[in-house]
Amino acid sequence: MTVVDEQRSVDIWQISFDVTEKTWLTEFEQVLEDITICLTSFEIPGTLGWRLTAYTVGEPERADILARLNAIAIKFQREIPNFELEPVEQKDWVVEAERSLAPIHIGRFFISGSHVIDPAPDEAIVIRMDAGQAFGTGNHETTKGCLQAIDVICDRKLPFNSLDVGTGSGVLAIAIAKCGVPQVTASDNDPTAIEVAKENARKNGLGQDIEFHCADGLNHPKIRRSAQYDLIVANIVANPLIEMAKPISSAIKSEGHVVLSGVLFAQAGDVEAAYRAVSLVVQSRIVMGDWVTLILGQD
Repeated sequence: MTVVDEQRSVDIWQISFDVTEKTWLTEFEQVLEDITICLTSFEIPGTLGWRLTAYTVGEPERADILARLNAIAIKFQREIPNFELEPVEQKDWVVEAERSLAPIHIGRFFISGSHVIDPAPDEAIVIRMDAGQAFGTGNHETTKGCLQAIDVICDRKLPFNSLDVGTGSGVLAIAIAKCGVPQVTASDNDPTAIEVAKENARKNGLGQDIEFHCADGLNHPKIRRSAQYDLIVANIVANPLIEMAKPISSAIKSEGHVVLSGVLFAQAGDVEAAYRAVSLVVQSRIVMGDWVTLILGQD
């Protein structure tokens, strides 16, 4: 799973102004709607006023904004609000947000960014993972559920041959490899994610230990050649998981385990039914918030 980080190459501008009555917000929003990509408003603390901010791609014409605001001012017989027009500072907002997050301790895994200097707990399996252009730093409930499932499965009986479908940042493949699984394969349909995952594996001392492939699901000759797998992990979303039920069932060993996540609680029944139809049944569920991680095995 990937996060398409387009903001660094797109010129975003913001138009901001205050209105004295909430009832006017809709009028101003509507008059700016066709030139904006996003509109936000919030109540100004301690006043009856509201702050409206509109975002555009590229710098809008100041005269055009003035004409639009003037039309609403005339309608309500009020003065034109003073507005500010300025570019939005370009940042990698994913990285900015993740810098403030604390390390994560799930089972034996201790995941932290390179900015963390605190020592990991004794006996922990340490994974260094910084935010970037691919999904998966360990913070989301779906990733946490998969990590918990991987820890339980590998602690019970270490798999020999594993596959991580939709690897994103590579965090789950790295976790599997750090448990000592000899053969680890990972795939993603985004070339950027594959490059990020390779770099993360290298930073964790696993540059030669995980085989990465750019592929849609299991649709790669080397992935198919490496089947049968003892463990298949797929942290994607419900519909693609349902579509992959048959390929995954064909690639898993009879005594192997399948870990599925990216599934909302309300979607779990449909996912379970699709895998039950190919003789993979739920052995346990890990529920975190609105999300469910499923551990399946052959019926």
